[in-house]
Amino acid sequence: MTPRKAVILAAGKGTRLLPLTAQTPKVMLPVQGRPLLEHHIRALASHGVQEIFINLHAHPARIRDYFGNGSSFGLKISYCEEPTLSGTAGALNGFRSSLTEPFLVQYGDVFSLLNVQALSAFHARCKAAATLVVHVSSHPEDSDIVVFAPGGRIKALLHKPGPGSQERFGNAGFYLLTPRVLDYVPRHEESDFVRDVFPRMLDDGAPLYAYETSDLLLDMGTPKRYRALMRRLGDS
Repeated sequence: MTPRKAVILAAGKGTRLLPLTAQTPKVMLPVQGRPLLEHHIRALASHGVQEIFINLHAHPARIRDYFGNGSSFGLKISYCEEPTLSGTAGALNGFRSSLTEPFLVQYGDVFSLLNVQALSAFHARCKAAATLVVHVSSHPEDSDIVVFAPGGRIKALLHKPGPGSQERFGNAGFYLLTPRVLDYVPRHEESDFVRDVFPRMLDDGAPLYAYETSDLLLDMGTPKRYRALMRRLGDS
């Protein structure tokens, strides 16, 4: 069953995309004539997601004013503004009381055509505490790398290993998580999924799985990658 709730990480400053992000959150940059974040929201709604939680930091009003409470997109949107960045995992603290059932997490700067139903079926079949979507990375040196056994059970995570990494599968920035993950997220400090939370879960023997896919998931967090996404989608 596809989760009813999703978190979209949208607080990043987008410094690598300056000057495009000088007055615009990077998730609001245009893709095929509409903000990237709108693509995320419409896609999640089409998969049956009913409630979306979005963390905010850079230019928060641009996002709130555009999406409002989500009713025009057929779902509910709630926001949490971070005075200082909380990290990818720390962002969950703003919505902790609402994340009482399995939920999706999507990195806001990753354009996705992921088959969420297939991900959900894999997650249920594996009885995973957390499932990480992975794909062959074109830039493994600055990607978070996931090492896993046949069948998908994750053995290790490498936080941006740098040049020379022999592993190929990068973290695609899309997760299906159970509330158990929240036990590993500190309440009052910055934390990152790959650097902090998932390694602690692995140490405790929690079942973490990698869902390998060839579905389109493209990071657009740098000018080069943004242009590559535009070319891939035939955008101007």
